[in-house]
Amino acid sequence: MKSPTITLCTYTYNDAEFASDLVRRSHSFTVRPDEIVVVDDGSDVPFSMDGAPENLRILRHESNRGITRAKGAGLSAATGDYIFSMDCDTRVSPDWLERNLPHLLTPEIGLVGGALIHQSGDDLVSRYMRTFGDNHNLNHTGSVDFIPGNAFLLRRETWEEAGGFSDYHQTNCQDHYLCNRLKSMGYTLFSNADAKAWQRRRVTRTTMCKRVWKWCHEPIKKQAIQADDVVTYLFGTLVAPMLDRCDHAAEMGEPLFYYLELLYLAHAVMDTLDFLGQRRSGTIELRNEFMAGLADLFKGAPRIWALLKADLVSMGHALSQPTTDNIARWNEFFMFSKMFREGGLLIWLNRNGAILLVRDEMKDDYHFSSYAEASFAV
Repeated sequence: MKSPTITLCTYTYNDAEFASDLVRRSHSFTVRPDEIVVVDDGSDVPFSMDGAPENLRILRHESNRGITRAKGAGLSAATGDYIFSMDCDTRVSPDWLERNLPHLLTPEIGLVGGALIHQSGDDLVSRYMRTFGDNHNLNHTGSVDFIPGNAFLLRRETWEEAGGFSDYHQTNCQDHYLCNRLKSMGYTLFSNADAKAWQRRRVTRTTMCKRVWKWCHEPIKKQAIQADDVVTYLFGTLVAPMLDRCDHAAEMGEPLFYYLELLYLAHAVMDTLDFLGQRRSGTIELRNEFMAGLADLFKGAPRIWALLKADLVSMGHALSQPTTDNIARWNEFFMFSKMFREGGLLIWLNRNGAILLVRDEMKDDYHFSSYAEASFAV
């Protein structure tokens, strides 16, 4: 009987160094793929690599179509009995396939993954993401509700049975769609904690905020439209989990995490209020009052306040001097300001944190990320 064949699929857009390195590293796998498919999703310079293996196929889109279309094209072009999909910025342990292939011998299992952790360096954002970001199924072996799209394995016939991504047209969260689609068909998702994967892409703090917000902005905005009290809704949705993360940051001795939390919070609130401003009256005034509350939070800390405003402008926000000092509707929302002032945290951020943040962003080893230009239209 002929042995099953394996196709490794990966995807690149202006980050050829990641894809080339992944193809080379596949030779160290204890189970090697029979075929490698690289989808070049409209890179400015068409993907190519020196010393390309004979089993490499390159599929090129002449214009960028987004990761959903790129993954769909690669997975559908695979000829192997099993398809191993990997984002090009993900790396796996050499025995990842060896550990996970046996699980697909169980017909009820439709998708297999492993432990995933963000491990891209020791810069601020990498440390933050390693703590709070893309980390999934780290210590669990068995059925799970979700397997991230960074690295997963499935039978080609299962992909075809599911219809690929034909009914999904969003530019992100296609892994959520695939997981939900397979579960609706009665398949089990299985994760093996002994199969390790690491996400390696290093991004700036503003790109990180956009990236995280891109995953969740649509449902938050749609629920905000229905909220009777938008401020209370935003507090429960954004501030409450932020405070939990701040407690953890204090335990870790990571004061700069507080800045990242405030930057993300400001970005998320302003984007939500801009969205609501096009759909319900009174939101422009609410946004003006929010900006007044944010300015009040940073009163006496001009250096860190200037840095936050510069970051927000670079993320596409239009800023203007608040024309009101009436922030009564936001008082409970900004209840955490006392925490930032007591113990000298705000003073430290202003004197030392701003300098450290600027130095961190001056590093030249950040990678390209399409999230830097992410759109938040709904």
